[in-house]
Amino acid sequence: MNYNLEIQKILLKVEQMEKFSDKVVALKEAIQLADQHNDIDWGFDLRLDLIRKERNTSKCEESFPAFAWILNASDTNADYFDESDFLWEYKWMFCSAYRNASISTEQIMQIGEDLKSRLVKNGYSLRAYYNVMTGYYLHLRDYAKAQEYIDLADGEVIDDMTNCPACELDTKVEVLMDTGRVEESLVKAKDLISKKLTCYSMPFQTFCHFAYKLNKIGDERAELYFDKALEEYYAHDSYDSSVGYSMSQLICYMYEKKHPDTWEFFSRVCEWQIGAEDIHVYNFSKYMASMLKDGGTQALTLSSQLPYYRSDGIYDLFDLYTHFKQIAYSYADQFDRRNDLKGVYRKEVDEILQ
Repeated sequence: MNYNLEIQKILLKVEQMEKFSDKVVALKEAIQLADQHNDIDWGFDLRLDLIRKERNTSKCEESFPAFAWILNASDTNADYFDESDFLWEYKWMFCSAYRNASISTEQIMQIGEDLKSRLVKNGYSLRAYYNVMTGYYLHLRDYAKAQEYIDLADGEVIDDMTNCPACELDTKVEVLMDTGRVEESLVKAKDLISKKLTCYSMPFQTFCHFAYKLNKIGDERAELYFDKALEEYYAHDSYDSSVGYSMSQLICYMYEKKHPDTWEFFSRVCEWQIGAEDIHVYNFSKYMASMLKDGGTQALTLSSQLPYYRSDGIYDLFDLYTHFKQIAYSYADQFDRRNDLKGVYRKEVDEILQ
């Protein structure tokens, strides 16, 4: 059979598949066919498809080598590929770089500068670059610097590489909430709360953040935003592992309020950590440790791929607390070392476990 037809048949199968892992296996088979026949067009398109599928998960295992191939193919074959076809994915690759503790700060900044130069070369404003740099400085917990980049982004024109309006606004809202400006944050969020601005995960993530943060300071409005978050969750019923951070905050709220669906949500998000990026595992571990420290036992249906899986389905919650605490501190120390933060992440875990 002609390899083009074989690739097209594989792509038709991919569209019928539900599990991301099955899609990866199939797409890699198609990529192998393209490479065997030195077909750089198929190689480019298939790798881009693979990246776009993984972008909607908590993982970034296949995307780095796939994107490295795309960059090399584009640079080696000057003017053959349109860089605009992959610059949106490049933004995600930059964010994924700082979310993984094994990638050095020097490498992260090199990626950022390369992204910036390609945006300019292709006629885009620097708003998209400032968007990702805002995220980077939030990762460093440098809220003042993040605000500087928010302001810089606002001074640039909106174009096809800019984060969507809902995501841009959510970032501003969360910065206000995380720096203690509660009322400003709630006022700023009016277009998210009213759903004037929405996207795939907004305002679900905004509502989760509000519920968790307001509950922590004893603000009764937390319940309102929890209800709104659940309404969004059940209306979509298809959120993927890319919203793991928000789900972790939601689960913590549910646990404190003894919500009947707490452990169902917990079981689902546990599985999302398999092969997840370092920052996702860190966040999930610190939030789960904070709610499991009181111990007890719980019947759970968990994936057998998890390191703490028990065949009898009965879990000692203090054992899980010990596991998650160890993981949280391990990643905290790695991020502190890589980012030269002198214990900022470790202190973050200390505070949440008090």
